[in-house]
Amino acid sequence: MKVIGITGTIGAGKKVLKDMLKTKMDFFDIVLSDVIHAEVERKKGKADRKTLQDMGNDMRRMYGTHILAKLAVEYLSKKKNMIVIDGIRNPGEVDYLRQRFGSDFRLIAIDADPKTRFERILKRKQTKDPKTWEEFVAMDERDQGKDEPPYGQHVRACIEKADFKIVNDSSESELQKQADQIIAQL
Repeated sequence: MKVIGITGTIGAGKKVLKDMLKTKMDFFDIVLSDVIHAEVERKKGKADRKTLQDMGNDMRRMYGTHILAKLAVEYLSKKKNMIVIDGIRNPGEVDYLRQRFGSDFRLIAIDADPKTRFERILKRKQTKDPKTWEEFVAMDERDQGKDEPPYGQHVRACIEKADFKIVNDSSESELQKQADQIIAQL
């Protein structure tokens, strides 16, 4: 089984990248936050970004930093020969997937300039997203690992572990070119 992981900063284009990969490859996918959403809805009902971050941190603290990746793999392994796990936010998840799948696991990281990402977030108008620059900066810093415990969000550390890195500061056609180059190497 081939496993592709996607990590990246908030608003960098993870979903767009995943959709581009999906047009060229046959795979089943899951976003790690889907695992957290299910738990939040079961316990609390409301699922804003802070609640999801807190619940993800709680799950990693209680069961290990790899738990979300493990739950996703258990679910997805019954589906197809190629899976994509989107929303990797802790290096323990990367380490678990590398240990479990070896060279069959490849991690793609996507990033963009903070101002570009903030503009994209405002355009997508999701209720869980920050509405002001200050909220965005606070959420982004937490997501990247600033002042977070080991079981917290550490996207920047995940990006450093990536096999492929995309800087998505340009157009969708440029992102497609970069995605195609990666697909050719998978």
